[in-house]
Amino acid sequence: MMLGLLFGAFVVLLVIGMPVAYAMAVSVVTCLIVDPALPGIVLSQKMFTSMDSFSLMAVPFFMLAGTLMEKSGITKILVNWAKSLVGHTTGGIGDAAIVSGVVMAGVSGSANADTSALASMLVPMMREEKYDDGYACALVASCGALGPIIPPSIMMVLYSGVTNIPINKLFLAGYIPGLLIAAGYMLVNYMYAKRNNINKTKFAGFKVLGQNTIYAAPALVMPCIIIFGIMLGVVTATEAGVLACTYSIIYGIIKRTLNVKVLKDCLMDAVHATVNCMIIVAFAGIFGTLATNYNMSKVILALTSAFVSHKVIIMLFISVVLFIAGMFIDSNAAMLMLIPVFSPLILQYNFDPIYFAMVCILTLDMGGMSPPVGLLMYIASSITDTPLSKTVKQIWKFLFVNYGVTILVIFVPVLVTLLPSLFG
Repeated sequence: MMLGLLFGAFVVLLVIGMPVAYAMAVSVVTCLIVDPALPGIVLSQKMFTSMDSFSLMAVPFFMLAGTLMEKSGITKILVNWAKSLVGHTTGGIGDAAIVSGVVMAGVSGSANADTSALASMLVPMMREEKYDDGYACALVASCGALGPIIPPSIMMVLYSGVTNIPINKLFLAGYIPGLLIAAGYMLVNYMYAKRNNINKTKFAGFKVLGQNTIYAAPALVMPCIIIFGIMLGVVTATEAGVLACTYSIIYGIIKRTLNVKVLKDCLMDAVHATVNCMIIVAFAGIFGTLATNYNMSKVILALTSAFVSHKVIIMLFISVVLFIAGMFIDSNAAMLMLIPVFSPLILQYNFDPIYFAMVCILTLDMGGMSPPVGLLMYIASSITDTPLSKTVKQIWKFLFVNYGVTILVIFVPVLVTLLPSLFG
């Protein structure tokens, strides 16, 4: 009964338009009123301990790094480099967006920041090449969604904070799925360009490519510094975030694209983004605690007990549940709410924790680019003044790629466990 009240109140509040974090909080308070036996002080302590994590300190730094990257001109340099590298291929400017998305994902870890930067720069270019506005917005939103998959990833940092899985192993697990998704996007883009007779542009030449590569080298080196620093144990994820911020500031000062006013704006943007994220962390902590107290985990175990000998079916079931949740709830909030509920399945069915984590992250990441919530679609559409309906019409082909890779990971776990086992 109480479990039904908790989730029922939450769903009703979401339907009437209440923000996710506050819907969780009001649902918890409703249960406290109905069931006075619940220790309110324990729940308030849980709110604090949910945020009291050293690994979560990486969140504001990677938020800031993404903003600094855009303001200091790194994004523009990366886009120019990507254009000279793949701009001459069929659907070249679309491929340039995908390559830029992969590299930017290796710096900020924020899907929102990456989508904003890519939409403002690449959608106007794609319009000039006769791409459909809806397709262009869907593509950059999908490229932005690579941020939580290709490390460093804020979603992975949050997952590590909830489950205590080593962050370096989660980071390593994201590379192969992320690159497979990017390759799938390139195939979709090639087919679109062929079908719509998008003109090829002339190859700029190896001289221009070499010059752009040299010019972009400082930006291309940044992801390597972050990832190899974490992988080799030189820095933690939090320290890597500080390193990324410091690198971006120094780069911006040297290039004279960063001043006190711009830096202040970047700090304010990072503060706002971090506060929004940490409010969700706090309220999701008490929501998850209450769901656990009401034996939500036992309900999940009972539902999956019939498939105990078919672990793949259990993972498919979990991915479907998380995908549906991500369609209506912010992906970070859905993860913080549901992962503590699903975690007992790891021990019950002897899942590899890294494999389980990556299936959850891949599935939830699609929520940021899928209707009806699809925040990344809203960002891309609003920045470029494109009707959202056009973007929604085109996003499904990219969602098909994401879910295809997720299913591939479910059936071939080595795709996510190989690198952590070799280098973790």
